[in-house]
Amino acid sequence: MMLMRSIHIDMSLDRLRGLDLDLLVVLAALLETRHVSRAAERLGVTQSAVSRSLGRLRELFDDELLVRTGHGMRATARAEALRAPLGRWLANTEELVRPAEAFDPKVHPRRFRLSTADYGTEVVLRPFLQRIDREGLAVELELVPLTPEDLRALGRGEVDVVLGPRDDAGPGIVWSELFRDGFSCLVWQDAGIRRLTLQRFTELRHVLATPRGRPGSIVDDALAARGASRQVVLRTPSFLSIPRLLVGTQLVATLPTRLAQAFAEHHPLRLLTPPLDLPEFAMCLGWHEVHRSDPAHRWLRQHLWPSP
Repeated sequence: MMLMRSIHIDMSLDRLRGLDLDLLVVLAALLETRHVSRAAERLGVTQSAVSRSLGRLRELFDDELLVRTGHGMRATARAEALRAPLGRWLANTEELVRPAEAFDPKVHPRRFRLSTADYGTEVVLRPFLQRIDREGLAVELELVPLTPEDLRALGRGEVDVVLGPRDDAGPGIVWSELFRDGFSCLVWQDAGIRRLTLQRFTELRHVLATPRGRPGSIVDDALAARGASRQVVLRTPSFLSIPRLLVGTQLVATLPTRLAQAFAEHHPLRLLTPPLDLPEFAMCLGWHEVHRSDPAHRWLRQHLWPSP
């Protein structure tokens, strides 16, 4: 069945190769007006150009198509037979080249698959989801964990967007920077810790989030550069578990600032400045080039994170 369909398509292409499709537009105008000058006026071309096209149409169909009578031009039987398929072709072609319909998230249901870690869920997706709920948008989100496999799925079109640091996800992947973030420390607000010196920081015991499951962190690198180290009592793959773990303890966690601020708003935690110079990082939106002109996907990229 597939072979027969392929043969049919190849034969159709062979017949159409070299055909000037503008001739069919001229034929449609001639059949409607049955007048060369009126067809030219409708098409916005000269009368001589329509006359030349009519000559080529007669050669193409091996038929006069339109013949002069005492009452103007009359369509031949062959021309009348062409009227219906020509009308269907014009309608299908107009639909084919019509600009993509604008995406209205209140009207058009759309499901998006997003891949991110806890940081992206809390900082980016939570306010976006609040907007979806508040405005009653017909948008559904499916969240999948951020792993190297999900980055490859982005290239295969199985994931719409990735939220995270820029990564080498293969050809065709576009990375758009959403914002930059630094780091802050969180402690329980009743722990009596109001300021962190380097000595105090190293004396405290730490909770470390390892969302990618990799050993070490930029904090440990910064401490090692100053000949210091820290004691980590808990490593957890989830940022979101940290606030409850800190409450009622003398533990400290160093987290991205936007995430730490969100946690401090909803938990009895105090935000402190780290006693180290820690580099900023970029939060990026990764997506595949194939979605560039998709109105719904473009809407997602433009509204997932508000522009400054």
